[in-house]
Amino acid sequence: MEMLDIKTSLRTTLTQKQELVRDYQSFADRVNDPEVSKMFKHFAEAEALHATQIKNKLNDLT
Repeated sequence: MEMLDIKTSLRTTLTQKQELVRDYQSFADRVNDPEVSKMFKHFAEAEALHATQIKNKLNDLT
């Protein structure tokens, strides 16, 4: 099995996390149900935290 390059995999994952933050925030802003909106906002915050952790790891590696 081929090993993934760490920086490449982190950058790819970071992009995915950033897209999820954008999507979840957009959903939160566009749904009418306050409970569902709150859930999407929570998801966006969690993904933003993941993105920050990935950015920090990438900074450590460069």
